[in-house]
Amino acid sequence: MVAEYLCQQPTLRQKREAMKRWFLSATCRFVFGSLVVVFGVMYVAQTNAISTKGYTMNDIEKQIQALEQENQKLEFEIANYRSMQSIQSRLTNLDLVASENIKYVTLTGSAVARR
Repeated sequence: MVAEYLCQQPTLRQKREAMKRWFLSATCRFVFGSLVVVFGVMYVAQTNAISTKGYTMNDIEKQIQALEQENQKLEFEIANYRSMQSIQSRLTNLDLVASENIKYVTLTGSAVARR
């Protein structure tokens, strides 16, 4: 019974030969080839996704720069309109009259209503 059990188990040499046959078989080559193709496609797809994100980021950065330039132009226009020279030139177009004989009112009492 022990002899039959020992005869049924393959030897180390037989195991090695079986592994060599399996690695050289068409099934193994097909599996490894399929894995190479799948990982290659995944690599190309990921590289494509990263490059398109790079182009998108570049476009957004250009938009940011354009908006910052426009913002600076608008800030310059605001500062220009707030300048005294600009205000005086606009006041002349409004036909306003300068006030004369200004009288200020001074209050005699300093009482304030309280709650």
